[in-house]
Amino acid sequence: METICDRRKAAVRSFIKDLQDMPQEPSTITKSKYSVPIRSALKIIAFFLILAFLLVGAGILLNPGQWFLEGRIKDRNARDAEITTIPRDCIDIYNIGNSLAMVGISPMDLWKDEGFTSFNLCKGAAKTSEAYYLLKHGLDYQHPDLILIESNMLFRTDDPLSDLGTGLTEFFEYYFPFCRYHNLWQAVGSAPSLREYYMGYLISEHILPYTGDTDYLKPTDERKKIERLSTYYMDRILRLCEKNDIDVIFYSLCSPKCYDTTRLNSIRDYAQSRGLTYIDLNRNWEEIGIDWSHDTRDEGDHLNEYGVAKVTSYIGNFLRENYSLTDHRGEPEYSDWDTLYAAYEKTLEKMEGVSYYMLEGDEIYD
Repeated sequence: METICDRRKAAVRSFIKDLQDMPQEPSTITKSKYSVPIRSALKIIAFFLILAFLLVGAGILLNPGQWFLEGRIKDRNARDAEITTIPRDCIDIYNIGNSLAMVGISPMDLWKDEGFTSFNLCKGAAKTSEAYYLLKHGLDYQHPDLILIESNMLFRTDDPLSDLGTGLTEFFEYYFPFCRYHNLWQAVGSAPSLREYYMGYLISEHILPYTGDTDYLKPTDERKKIERLSTYYMDRILRLCEKNDIDVIFYSLCSPKCYDTTRLNSIRDYAQSRGLTYIDLNRNWEEIGIDWSHDTRDEGDHLNEYGVAKVTSYIGNFLRENYSLTDHRGEPEYSDWDTLYAAYEKTLEKMEGVSYYMLEGDEIYD
C-alpha cells in the first residue's frame, strides 16, 4: 500500500522533473569576449603603476647628494648629484654642455672677479638629449637668470637608433632617478674619490701643449651637418629656457681639436636662425690671451686651469657689460662662496702640474 510518505516523494520527484522540463529563459548576463583581455590589461597597468611607485620611492630614499658628498659619485652623473647639495635658488648662471664647457669656465674665478654665482651643469661627451634632461633636473633646484650653452654637443651623435635610445634612457632616468644611480652599491666599501668639485668644475693644471697649426680656421663656406635629433633637443632646451624666463648665450670654446670653420659656420647659422646671442671664442683666442704651448691639458682639446682663468675673465667682462647680473660679493647670505673660494685656492696650490685624471688613472673627462 502506498503511504503518505511515498506520495510526497513522488510529488517532489514530479515537481523536480517539471522544473527540468520547463523552457529556459535566455540569460541576461552573458560572458563578454573582452572580459579576459580587459582583466589582463588591468593587471599589466597595475604592475607598472606599482613598479613606478617603487622606483620613485627608491629614488627618494637613495639621496645621491649624500653619496656625492662622501666621494662615491665621480662619473658622468657627478654634477647631477652635486646640484642637489647646493642651497636652493642661489645660482645666477648655469653653464651647460659637454666636457668643453665642463672644464672651460671656472665658477670660482667668476665669483672672485664678478661676484656672479654659477654652476657647470655638464656631462662628458654629452648629447643634446642628455643636456636637456640635465637642465630639467637642474631647474628643479635652481632658477638662474642666464644659461650659457656650449655648442659642441650639437655634433655629438652616434647612429640614429642609438641617439633615440639615449633620449629614451634620459627620459626614464629623469622621472625615475633610481635608474640613474642603480649601480651605486658598487661604491660601497671602495675608497672615496680624490676629486674636489667646485660648482661642477674640476681643476687641472696639467700642461700638454698644442703643437698644430694655430691658424686652424681656414676660410670656407662649407657647413658641417647638424643631425635633426640634435637640433630637436637643442630647440627643446631653448623652449625650456623661454618658459622659465631665462636668457640664453650660445658660445663656442676655443679648441683646435673640436672646431673648424665648417662646424662654426653651422653653429653660427643655428644661433642666428633662433635669434641667439653667439660668442665664438675660436675667432678671438689671441685677444683672450690663450697660449697653446701652455694653456691646454691635452694637446688643444680642452683648456687647463691657466687657459680657463683667461676664458672666464673674458666671459665675465662680457656678462658685466651686457647683462644686469647681481654682484653678490659682500652679501652675508653668500658668505659661503668666499669660504669655498678659499678652499679652491688651496686646491690650486695642491694641483700644480697635475689633474685628478692623472691621480686616479682615468682617461675620460667626467
